[in-house]
Amino acid sequence: MGLAGRIGRASAVIMIWSMVDKVLAIGKEVMTAQRFGVSASLDVFNVAQAFPGVLILFFSSAVLSAFVPLYLEWRNRWSAREADSHATRLIYITTAFFAVLALICVLLSPVIIQSIGYGFGPEEKELGVAMERLLALLICIDGAGILFRGILYARKFFLHLYVAPIFVNLTILFFLYYDFGLDIYALVWGFLIGTLLKTLYAGVALRHEGFSFSTPVPYDREKMSALFYLALPLLGSELIANSNLLVDQAMATQLPAGAVSTLRYAFRIYTLPIQVVIIAVSSAIFPFISDEVAAGRRDSLQNVFKYALIFLAFVTIPLTCLMVLFSQDIVVLLLKRGAFDLHAAQQTAQTLVCYSLGLFFYAYTFINGTFFIALKNAKVLLHMGMVSILLNVLFNFLFMHLWGIQGIALSTTVTMGVISIWFIFLLKKNLGITSLSGTFSSFSRLLLAVAGMLGAALIVIKLFEFTSLSRLFSVPVAAAVSSLCYLGVIWVFRTGDLDTCITALTSKLTKWKKARFN
Repeated sequence: MGLAGRIGRASAVIMIWSMVDKVLAIGKEVMTAQRFGVSASLDVFNVAQAFPGVLILFFSSAVLSAFVPLYLEWRNRWSAREADSHATRLIYITTAFFAVLALICVLLSPVIIQSIGYGFGPEEKELGVAMERLLALLICIDGAGILFRGILYARKFFLHLYVAPIFVNLTILFFLYYDFGLDIYALVWGFLIGTLLKTLYAGVALRHEGFSFSTPVPYDREKMSALFYLALPLLGSELIANSNLLVDQAMATQLPAGAVSTLRYAFRIYTLPIQVVIIAVSSAIFPFISDEVAAGRRDSLQNVFKYALIFLAFVTIPLTCLMVLFSQDIVVLLLKRGAFDLHAAQQTAQTLVCYSLGLFFYAYTFINGTFFIALKNAKVLLHMGMVSILLNVLFNFLFMHLWGIQGIALSTTVTMGVISIWFIFLLKKNLGITSLSGTFSSFSRLLLAVAGMLGAALIVIKLFEFTSLSRLFSVPVAAAVSSLCYLGVIWVFRTGDLDTCITALTSKLTKWKKARFN
């Protein structure tokens, strides 16, 4: 099986289990909205959970990205036994690091809430401190399993890797359903126990796959320190992807009660296609392009980058169109029940539109980071991550005073747009690509197709308005007709690169069908 086939197979496994996880995540959001709506207590929980959540993502993704190529190098250069021995020592070291970090956060909980929840009143801050002291334990629990996931990733055990997170949403759903009189703390304990189960599952799966949790090889200080020297500059990628969300929520505490929850609901819906499709592709690509970099196959890297850009546009541009057209219908269908009323749905839908305009740019940051990390040129990620935070704070300050919570979402879109365009040209230079004219030609066809899609959707919606039929019927029909129009225009005006992407996708579907029915 070729490189594209192996990436495609890995992507399929990741997408399937990511989809299962996201279905559970949607169920979690539905039950949360029904129970708490956009209440002040949910605002406090979202801010309190965001700090340890972003902190663990900030460190874990950088550690993972640095560890995977190191572990593969140890296995290829020496032996699996030696690689497992070094990895086990690193597991002990990183677990100790995250335990200390969690303890520090527990002790500094009042300072943390005062800093990121500065817009809250005294009662909300008191609740936030109590929650933060519990949720800070997530740093230790999740941090202990980071290298479990890294080893599963390096050895391409994608099934275990993407089944593990399902335990978190399942546990939260369990606590929300049975309540146990915990009120908002049902979410707190759901996260804590679910994360513990996720970590335990990853460790057990790793042992089942033959990993030896022993250290027969002597301690090597150089190998132990190599992880942290590599991980430090990778933190820049996480500044871009995760830290801006914490900044957004902190600044949203200055707005009326419910603003943070509105922002969080919209962001979760907005990132759903990215988490299911884009992260699956970038995760599947990473170990393979690391191999291509090690082998010096620059032509393969250029082709993967070109087709990754086209694939991103192919998926995200029509999704942007559908989200803008049907944002309120999506939010009403998913969340409007119980404490989540029509006003909350309208506010969330408007925020979702502002986020959706930057869907391509946000998706690109994941692919971009994968390439720079594989090329071992991560310093640029650190520099750009700092720039992105400064830009986001500036745009937040300007836009939130003009458009409220929607302005914060729009600030994220503008920031991601500036950073992504800058990154595309930097990566073009690093990969030695002389011209992107062919790729931009494919983009122009995609924009033409989405214009046809938009027109078809508006026509269908107007026709149904004359018949006074329910939008529960008209919206799916309009979405289906416009999507077919999009695909039809692409087929008629496709370029060679688009044709290659379409052929690859249809061949994968054909193979999947044959495997299913034979």
